[in-house]
Amino acid sequence: MQITAAETSASATASTADIVLLPGRVALLPATATLLVADLHLGKAATFRSQGMPVPEGPAQQDLDRLATLVIETDARRLIILGDLFHARSGCTDGVFAEFAATRGRFAATEVLLVAGNHDRSVGRLPPGLGIDSVLRTHHEPPFQFVHEPGTPLPEPDCNEPFTVAGHLHPTIALRSPSGDLLADRCFVAEERLLVMPAFGSFTGGRRVAVGDATRIWIARDDGVVDVTRLARPR
Repeated sequence: MQITAAETSASATASTADIVLLPGRVALLPATATLLVADLHLGKAATFRSQGMPVPEGPAQQDLDRLATLVIETDARRLIILGDLFHARSGCTDGVFAEFAATRGRFAATEVLLVAGNHDRSVGRLPPGLGIDSVLRTHHEPPFQFVHEPGTPLPEPDCNEPFTVAGHLHPTIALRSPSGDLLADRCFVAEERLLVMPAFGSFTGGRRVAVGDATRIWIARDDGVVDVTRLARPR
């Protein structure tokens, strides 16, 4: 499986790689014009406020604007959301659903598939009118399997082992420079048959990843993607 990073959305669409990692914490499958994103956690700020925590509104609308821009710039025919589009039932207000539906209207010609995550399942049945074309537990599309949680069982016991793309872990990496400065950021993480996406939502936590000899790491920022595998591997 060939995975590469692109400087811009335009260079991604011309790539011959199987998966192209893009600035903005998304990935593109050029062969099918499919954009991949994970872990938006819409309504998380509202969830905290419903529990009496004085959390400001948060950057959810900016995240949605960024998502719409990326879908349009890549001319994606399909958007696959790898789980946790929404955060919790208590935070899924009419306003949260309306913001997503309005954003969805900006790329109405793009198919939207949601691979439901653990947070989505806690929300329950989603209201009509959101523009989500399919909601699935997993999506198997050779050579890929799209899931929320890494390690999700294969849909069919006799199918060949696919390359899995997942979210859920909110991976981060910390790198220390020779001067002692520490750089910590979200990242893409690849193993032999697995790619874990960074959390797209700005109001999310992160989990430090363990880096093995076969692990590949790319820092994932809004303004770029940088391969830091050599720096991240244990010496």
